Amino acid sequence: MWLAILVGVGLALGVLLLANFVATRATLRPPRTPFFITPRDLGLPYQNVAFPSRDGIRLHGWWLPAPKPVGIAILCHGYLMNRCEPLPVARELWLSGFHCLVFDFRAMGKSEGDLCTIGDLERLDVLSAVDFATRTAPDLPVVVYGASMGGAAALLAAAEDTRIRAVVADSAYARLNLAVKSWWRSAVGKASILLHPTLLIGRLYTRQSAHKVAPEAVIAHIAPRPVLLMHGTHDQLIPPSHAERLFHAAREPKQLWWAQGCEHVQARYERPDEFYPLLVNFMLKAVGAADAGK
Repeated sequence: MWLAILVGVGLALGVLLLANFVATRATLRPPRTPFFITPRDLGLPYQNVAFPSRDGIRLHGWWLPAPKPVGIAILCHGYLMNRCEPLPVARELWLSGFHCLVFDFRAMGKSEGDLCTIGDLERLDVLSAVDFATRTAPDLPVVVYGASMGGAAALLAAAEDTRIRAVVADSAYARLNLAVKSWWRSAVGKASILLHPTLLIGRLYTRQSAHKVAPEAVIAHIAPRPVLLMHGTHDQLIPPSHAERLFHAAREPKQLWWAQGCEHVQARYERPDEFYPLLVNFMLKAVGAADAGK
């Protein structure tokens, strides 16, 4: 009997230790991806910038000044990425007349911090990016593009800050706990038994329930500012049902574009002739410069 109890306790401790490792080292404190491209590689002018997030964490980024700006575009990268990821999108918006700000979220790239909350506190980073952008170029309208985690953070921030004129969310999740479940099932299959203890431990570290990190719960507050949702029909990391939930919860004006046959955040590479004109024209229209990029 005592042996069975000891074995049971040992297994429980093992599960908790493994869940703690997954929640911290592999999820909330992920390795930093090295830079793999710079504005110079794309022929873009830029300045290194830094600014504090709303809770004091120092963030680093690149400011790409446009010669005849019609607005400011803030670009938000995805989980495990850094400011390099949305640079190709920034280039298209810069060519269309936008100052662009690309920055590293907390605990990623060159920014300070050691805890990633996969969208919750990252919304503070987006809000602080808006603070910086509006100080740097006053009186210009601000739009935000975000990919995956960055898209979710952009939606959360826009629901709080009316200075954000429009949002494009590319492959964003509707609710973090549902996204985490999808990630686990896709990555580990039957080992998803670790999901619940991992979510619990994650909540202890972040002081927030993944269930409450929910762009779908606040996206309606963005109206009457426009929202464009972009999502791959073959996205296995964040299934298309997330886009459907977000679109259903949003109020007009709203738009949902399906990237046919594309997986997670791949539309810009696999369907650029559809992706970029749609995104650029949406942003130009949002700032009242629909003819500026033609």
